[in-house]
Amino acid sequence: MYKYLKYYLSPAIAPFIILGLLLGGPYMWLGFFVLLLLFTVGDAFLSEDIKKPQYKYPFLIEIPLYLALPILISILVVFAWSTGSNDFDLFNISLFLSYFFEYDFIGSRNCNNFIHYLGGVLSVAFAIAGIGTNIGHELTHRTNKKIDVLFGRWMFSMSCNADFSIEHVYGHHVNVCTDKDPASARRGENVYSFFLRSTIYGHLSAWKIESRRLKVKKLNILSFNNQMLTGYLMTMVWLCLFYYGGGLSGLFLFISQALIAKFILEVVNYFEHYGLRRTPGHRVQPYHSWNTNKRLSSMFLFSLTRHSAHHEKPREKFWNLSPYQDAPQLPYGYFTSLLVCLFPSIWKNSIHPLLDEWDSKYSKNITV
Repeated sequence: MYKYLKYYLSPAIAPFIILGLLLGGPYMWLGFFVLLLLFTVGDAFLSEDIKKPQYKYPFLIEIPLYLALPILISILVVFAWSTGSNDFDLFNISLFLSYFFEYDFIGSRNCNNFIHYLGGVLSVAFAIAGIGTNIGHELTHRTNKKIDVLFGRWMFSMSCNADFSIEHVYGHHVNVCTDKDPASARRGENVYSFFLRSTIYGHLSAWKIESRRLKVKKLNILSFNNQMLTGYLMTMVWLCLFYYGGGLSGLFLFISQALIAKFILEVVNYFEHYGLRRTPGHRVQPYHSWNTNKRLSSMFLFSLTRHSAHHEKPREKFWNLSPYQDAPQLPYGYFTSLLVCLFPSIWKNSIHPLLDEWDSKYSKNITV
């Protein structure tokens, strides 16, 4: 039973985020602190997950993938409601809740200040990145299933990320650990300069890939066939929702969470391949990614943490990924790695000794 239930951790986190947004005030930090404590402490003290169980009913562990989009829509709608002012009650959410609870949701919301909204932004951003971008990543790799790709693209739109479903699948996985890949961090590069480089050049790369696809198919680049343009339109839906819910303040808060969610994605990109090199044209091997089998990270992120196996077999579904204990291992779980990367000197002190070990084993295979 555990092997099925463990992948329901991400939808189980969502109620804490929604509850915090509805209650307002300091409760808006609830989702963020639940995530922070659960994953930093859990990864530090729980054993590693190195099993690869067989699933008789794999559809049961796919259900959370398809629950993610309605869950995230619910989070964004409640967040948009929380940006309102005075007596405006987006979609009559407060009125509906008043039938069940004796709580002044509107009054509490109207007392929210900057610190409270900061907690809300962080809680929502980590949900969009940790649930949306991660599950969207899994779904958009299933290029033969249009509905899966569409679900994934809608989740990327929540962080203004029209390019990821294109550049990641058709760019990053081809060029990983080479100079052609903007999403592979160079040795010595700090996460902040990487964020700018990866964001800008990843977006440009997606445009080039999509333009090439449309040209081959003889389709107009200025049409709904262009997935970059339709990706922008998807994000416009959320911008309109937040403007309707909270005016310019609503827009600002949505864009703030989107930027943070995008930053979280790029920090993850940063440490997943930091400093690793591959000869262009050579096959991607497990040693071209930093791996981790930390239990909580693996459960919440649908085994994205088994990144070595994911890059070796990018079309493999998440439950079939091998733990590869002999692959290069991150010193921490994903959430802790994200926090450590914010302090470049601490990150380098942690990872560079491991890079020295990597060099001694694999650098002879690299011709750049």
